[in-house]
Amino acid sequence: MSQTPTMLELAAEARTVQAKLEQLWADEGVEQLTIFLDPEIVVVLEEIKQVSMDFVEQIAALSSVD
Repeated sequence: MSQTPTMLELAAEARTVQAKLEQLWADEGVEQLTIFLDPEIVVVLEEIKQVSMDFVEQIAALSSVD
């Protein structure tokens, strides 16, 4: 049975995920697809990006909360 990760472990993992998400959304990644996609799909992708990045940032910040 696996143990529940600590807040510090979750925060460290969130920073890794955050870096990967930033890489995926970078100029050579998903954002370049906006050239080819329907504008309504682009709006959904932007919302997915914002929601996921906001959440990961909150989790990553847990290590600085006392």
